Amino acid sequence: MINSISGKIFKKEPTTLYIENNGIVFSISICIRDYEKLPSENENIFIYTYLNVKENLMELYGFMDLERRSLFLNLIDVSGIGPRTAINLLSNASVSSFKDNIVSEDVKSLSLIPGIGPKTAKRIILDIKEKITSTSISTQNLDNDKLDFSYDDIYTALSSLGYKKSQIDKAVKKLNDEGSYEGDIENVIKRILAIIR
Repeated sequence: MINSISGKIFKKEPTTLYIENNGIVFSISICIRDYEKLPSENENIFIYTYLNVKENLMELYGFMDLERRSLFLNLIDVSGIGPRTAINLLSNASVSSFKDNIVSEDVKSLSLIPGIGPKTAKRIILDIKEKITSTSISTQNLDNDKLDFSYDDIYTALSSLGYKKSQIDKAVKKLNDEGSYEGDIENVIKRILAIIR
């Protein structure tokens, strides 16, 4: 998985960002809400990514923050929602309101988002609610002033390596039970990997 890309903005459009890196221009699908946060063309940028691979297609999706990418990854796990649909949904709602509607099981509010009907809203709630609430609990557990990253950062990194959420949650809990943990995200992830393995 291509976890992130940094480079210079070659061109930007409401739904597509073009980043030049070492002479290569990457075409990255983005949501409109992230487009509004982009720097000007020819300025440097760092963006988190998700690579969607099919038999005859490779697509890059980009996100200005990990929280939006995390929600995107949860959405594409829902039956019937692919990457293009997920990125469109994220263009029409903020991450916080989207999550609030899921946690509160507000089918009516979710159904107001273009592309989501009542049936899809119920399916999203059923499939994602537990992941969101589990993430919130785990984030609270990572309570250390010396850390400059969250559970979402850890989950995104390890899930991209193929680890399941249940494995990650169990390892994070054990790390919390052992006591203090500090350092950068790489050191913490190494400790978690040692626990999982």
